[in-house]
Amino acid sequence: MAKVGTMDTKPIRVAFANGDYDKAFDLIAGAGLKIVYKTVASVEPYEATIHLEDYESRNKATQALDAAGISWSEPVPFY
Repeated sequence: MAKVGTMDTKPIRVAFANGDYDKAFDLIAGAGLKIVYKTVASVEPYEATIHLEDYESRNKATQALDAAGISWSEPVPFY
């Protein structure tokens, strides 16, 4: 359980520059999955991170992305 003042999300990362982010966002939102928030990196490779509320939502989202042929990856910190 998250402590007060913290957010516990389950993120996935998709490419931004090639349009995968827009496709992924529309697909996930259209499936009725709750997106808690999203970020776009300001450094190359300009990936977007979509934060979902729980593992179940994340698993459903990644399955939908795989079925649609949209590449995604586990988030890795930028330094």
